[in-house]
Formats: sequence, C-alpha cells, structure tokens
Amino acid sequence: MTTPSANQPPIVWDIVLSIVVWVMTGVLIGIATFVALFGLAFIDYCPPASCSANGALLSLMVAGVASVVVALAGLAGGLVLIVQHRISWWVTVGAFVLCLACWVAGFVGAAKAVGW
Repeated sequence: MTTPSANQPPIVWDIVLSIVVWVMTGVLIGIATFVALFGLAFIDYCPPASCSANGALLSLMVAGVASVVVALAGLAGGLVLIVQHRISWWVTVGAFVLCLACWVAGFVGAAKAVGW
C-alpha cells in the first residue's frame, strides 16, 4: 500500500530554495569560522585584569559548535520534509537564522571577554 505523499510530484521550487539556503548556511559557517580564527590570532596583548583570551576562545568555540549542530538539524529536518513531499524551506531558513544568531552571540561574547 502506498502513502498519499508517494503519489505527489516533488516540489521543485522548494527543493531549489532549500538547497540555496543550505549552501548559504555553509558559507556563513565557513566565513564566520575564518573571521573568528583571524580575530583570535590578532589578540596581541590581553591584560588579565580586563581581558580573557580564553573566554573569547570559549565563546567562539561554543558558537561554532552550536551553529554546526543547528545546521545539521536543519539539514536533517529539511531532507525529511523533502522526502515526504512537504514544504521544507521554512526549516532551512530557520536553521540559517539560528546559525546566524549563534555566531552573533559568540562574537558579542568574545568582544565582551576581551573588553571591547
């Protein structure tokens, strides 16, 4: 016995939009990781009284790991919806926004840790 979704054609525009947003999410994570590493490399002098290089590193590492976890969850959720022939763009866009929020929080935390 077949399910009703098996008889429906795939939603091409939704698949294309989801792929574009997945690529944008990957690019976001790559660029943010590069900027984070580049920024950490140029913390020349960090006086212990007002600055914590370890705090900045931890903040950016947590942001990176959280963004990858969110991106993978968005990818899995989107693929499940695509296989079920349901609209999936909202899951991929939501994952992108959450990844962006993770990195913003990480950069704000790192800036506070070094006293900027």
